[in-house]
Amino acid sequence: MYGDRAQSFYDQSPSMYLVEAPSTMNELLLAHYLTHTKEDKRFRRWVLSSQISNTYYHNFVTHLREAWYQREVYKIIEDGGSVNAEILSNIFRRNLELFWGDAVEIPEGAELTWMRQPHYYMGLYPYTYSAGLMVATQAMLRIESEGEPAVQDWKKFLAAGASEDPVGLARIAGFDITTDGPLNATIDYIGSIIDEICELTEEIDGIKL
Repeated sequence: MYGDRAQSFYDQSPSMYLVEAPSTMNELLLAHYLTHTKEDKRFRRWVLSSQISNTYYHNFVTHLREAWYQREVYKIIEDGGSVNAEILSNIFRRNLELFWGDAVEIPEGAELTWMRQPHYYMGLYPYTYSAGLMVATQAMLRIESEGEPAVQDWKKFLAAGASEDPVGLARIAGFDITTDGPLNATIDYIGSIIDEICELTEEIDGIKL
């Protein structure tokens, strides 16, 4: 909506690299709102746990594995090879086994997950979730610490559409994605949420995690 109002038809939509930033930002803002509107430790733990298991696990872990899977498939095609269901299943099972090691039991049929995700076949789409969430997380943290100036920068980011490349768009939002700083800061933030969940569990249930 912001991009449509501010840009020409050709510059409405941002680069795919950042296209998931607005939607993941909405998830973060909702979680932030919920944790600041109710003084209940169980409720807070539930919101934070949902944020980790849904927003961050799904976008930072699941889609990372999907991008790895895509890369392996495209390597075969680029080398002149071809794939069938058996090959795709084998690649996906190897993906799961390499990522989880012996920490998770992988049941028969888990390798068929490649069949249910249209994102795999839409222009290397999965990586955009982790990239967008990184940008959204940093913008949300800026809003939390700086308030209105950061809100205005985020609106400018939304309105910029495709008028800038991903680096330029991120600069509008207030940070530099040519370094690993935003990624490391996002990982630290995820760690802080997990630490708080553990602390709340100790307080509520007396369980040492």
